[in-house]
Amino acid sequence: MAVLVTGATGFVGGALTRALLAKREVVRALVRSERADEPLAAGAEPRRGDLADPNTIAAAASGCKVIFHCAGESSLHASADALAWLNVAGTENVLAAARHAGVERLVHLSCADVTLVPRDRVHWKEDAALGQAPFGAFARNKLLAEEVALLGSDRRLAVTALRPGWLWGAGDSVNLPLLCKEAQAGGVRLFGRGHNFLATTHIDNLVAALIAAAGSSGVAGQALHVADAEFVTAREFFERLCSALQLPGPRTGIYPIEYAAAWLRRSLGREGAWPEDVVRRANSSLLDCERAIRLLGWSPRVGLDEGMQALARWASDVGGPGAIAMLGRPAASPEAIDRHRRLAGPLASD
Repeated sequence: MAVLVTGATGFVGGALTRALLAKREVVRALVRSERADEPLAAGAEPRRGDLADPNTIAAAASGCKVIFHCAGESSLHASADALAWLNVAGTENVLAAARHAGVERLVHLSCADVTLVPRDRVHWKEDAALGQAPFGAFARNKLLAEEVALLGSDRRLAVTALRPGWLWGAGDSVNLPLLCKEAQAGGVRLFGRGHNFLATTHIDNLVAALIAAAGSSGVAGQALHVADAEFVTAREFFERLCSALQLPGPRTGIYPIEYAAAWLRRSLGREGAWPEDVVRRANSSLLDCERAIRLLGWSPRVGLDEGMQALARWASDVGGPGAIAMLGRPAASPEAIDRHRRLAGPLASD
């Protein structure tokens, strides 16, 4: 039985596609075009489609047992329109298409930012009471997308959401390019002393959890934390990360000053860290992964040492920090969102 991966040309979707192919699964990849230069894993079947058009998603998913929904807007600095259309409406379309195509299981890629607040989250469980809306438009829209996905879970379509922490690893086209650009602009920042804990998730640990979620019973309608086994401080993690990327070590700061400067920077429309960036990096986050370990039979196998060694090799192979900085994708443009509006529409009836 085939599976469909949305976002198969991205960091998570690409790594997942390669892992599924290694298991000899038939993998269909939802892509906006079938160009020869599309960075798609060898062996995956490209199926042209768009998150804005549930009809194309349903056509791509026809005959599939599982959809892994890994596509969406990943930039904290994206516009509110982009976050709503790509993350929330896009998830609604994938859910509708899955039902239309008779898919049995949907594994939705969420993130730990759905509970982001400007305070520490230590040994944080999935059902912990937040007491307020998540901090920032990105976090709020990711939570809405997760809720849309999980509320659609029933006996015909089992939906599970995974919440990774700070994603990292070889091939990262999301966080690492931004860090390399930050280094070029004056240095990687901790936005504090760096003594706070940071919940991290190596890409291989996340991929293993995604695959486990597709084959596990008893996880329908649930969100699961997925994080690395080690408890590390932000300072330790970013020092190791900078070393692997051949960057100068991270710079410390004074949190209240960094936080205020980030608000001013965003209000003036200047480049650099926004309040969400400061909150993510300077407040403690430790995710309780007991639910994923118990229900998925999963455990994080890749540790900090092994992951950093692989990252250092990859960084050297691709050409160092300058080359990595070029791997990032810009946030969706207003023109791209207008295109989504034009494409949006209901599913065609049988």
